[in-house]
Amino acid sequence: MKRRDVLKVAGIAVAAVAVGAQATEVTPAMNRMEMKPENAEKPTGFELKHLPQITVKDKDAKGYTNVEITIGQGGIIHPSTPDHWIDFISLYADDKLVGRSTLEAEISRGVAVFAVKLDNVKTLTSKAGCNLHGIWTASVTL
Repeated sequence: MKRRDVLKVAGIAVAAVAVGAQATEVTPAMNRMEMKPENAEKPTGFELKHLPQITVKDKDAKGYTNVEITIGQGGIIHPSTPDHWIDFISLYADDKLVGRSTLEAEISRGVAVFAVKLDNVKTLTSKAGCNLHGIWTASVTL
């Protein structure tokens, strides 16, 4: 192969890699450490902002109860910005996964509702993932 032909092939390969690099979306790093308040009896504002608030609504005619999960307590709601947001909310009934909601930065807020049959369930637990500050857990006893 002539030098000129090698340079043409190399140039095409570099251009293809550059185009591919531009098309690749950058995924931000996610903090997946399990977090908890230092003092569960008196969480700080920072901790309240990250803790799931579990609200159990009334049971419907089919036996399902809406369980609403809002991330933030005490009037402090977690932000949803391009750099800081809740990326998932999950709900467990007595340690069995009921559902998981995946959320996107900025266009969705840290709220999810699950319709659940709660017959004989003793504890509901929610986990919420903050992309910067880890995974926070809260539970309620029924």
